[in-house]
Amino acid sequence: MALGANRQEKVRLNLRGVLYETQRTTISSFPNTLLASLDCDSEYWDAERDEYFFERDPGVFNSVLNFYTTHELHLPKNICGTVFRKEVEFWKIPVSYISECCWKNYYDVEETAEIMGVIKKVGEDVVHSSKQDYGNINCNSTRYRIWVALDNPNVSKAAMVWNLLYMMVVIVSTLVFFLASMEEYRSDLYLSTLKEVHVNYTIPSKKLRIYYLKDMDPILFITEYICMFIFTIELLLYVVVCPCRRQIIYSPMKVLTMLLVLSMWVSFIFEFYKGMMIGSQNTAICFMVFRFITVLRVVLILRLERHFYAFRVLLHAIRASLEELFLLCLAFGVATVIFACAIFYAEIFDDDTYDNLFLAMWWVVITMTTVGYGDIFPTTSMGYVVGVSCAIFGILIIALPIAVIASNFASFYSCNNFRMRHLKHVREERNSH
Repeated sequence: MALGANRQEKVRLNLRGVLYETQRTTISSFPNTLLASLDCDSEYWDAERDEYFFERDPGVFNSVLNFYTTHELHLPKNICGTVFRKEVEFWKIPVSYISECCWKNYYDVEETAEIMGVIKKVGEDVVHSSKQDYGNINCNSTRYRIWVALDNPNVSKAAMVWNLLYMMVVIVSTLVFFLASMEEYRSDLYLSTLKEVHVNYTIPSKKLRIYYLKDMDPILFITEYICMFIFTIELLLYVVVCPCRRQIIYSPMKVLTMLLVLSMWVSFIFEFYKGMMIGSQNTAICFMVFRFITVLRVVLILRLERHFYAFRVLLHAIRASLEELFLLCLAFGVATVIFACAIFYAEIFDDDTYDNLFLAMWWVVITMTTVGYGDIFPTTSMGYVVGVSCAIFGILIIALPIAVIASNFASFYSCNNFRMRHLKHVREERNSH
């Protein structure tokens, strides 16, 4: 049967034994598709049966054939989106013909595949290196096993125990850092000596006097710097056994650890010369800066993400929402400027409030975030109107992007749960065999 012989002739299509019959004029309405290009020389032509045979899904083909009659492509609800995508590619139907009512179902598959790809990548408990990456490495060597244990807590029970102990050290060190700011946990100077020549320097605040005229309680001091030595030894050991030391500078966690260890050692040295540093405000500021940097120890808690999949999901959901977070910051910044100008000029006749636009911006930020310290507030009728508008707009501008971020987290979390359940069933099947 020649396709060009009669424009009204019927064409028989066999899909795995399911026969379809349609007119040639119907499938010729879209010339660039596979069905429109069929002829007697086609690889799918079966001359013996006078039909075209396709080893394709007949369930999806109903939608394909309907496309030629309705000129709209609809996705069947009982068909997996991935299967439908492959079938559409096979029949050479452009994606642009997919009906608007099916966009969500069609592109949900793509979004889910991207999320599962991320989860699969971060969920695999594998070492980040291989022989190909770092040359000829003996995987049975002590150096290699120590490095793997330090880099990946999931490779063995010993590695997990060590990392949990490391987390306990981080928690204890952070607790000591906070206790050291309380006067009842400070003692008279015993690490450094306060010379008379430096006593005349006036310390501007009571909080600074706690740090400079008193030392940490001896037990806290010993605990603090035992933790410091553990951080230092762990970092040095990692640097020694790491197969590729250049990779360390690409690891944010290792860079933060190096900065933390450096600041802790500088603070440790300063503790013995505190009595001399009191004579200079510059050195006092320098000591406070390094002391502040040591708070980075709490960031080491993020190593827990290797233990808890939910924590990983949260981090990647935030990463997937960076665009929404940027839009939130952009919209918040624009609104802050607008409402700051509005409240400033609304209160222009009142000399007791909003002395300048920067002070007005402070009030806008506090109002839009619904904090409301009450240190500055409008006093005129127009100021009240601006204040109410600012508060309502702040709620809206913050709530809308947060809903998107929460949706991203829900998607990541549900996909991660499905993957973990699937892996559990796979392991059970392997154990049963």
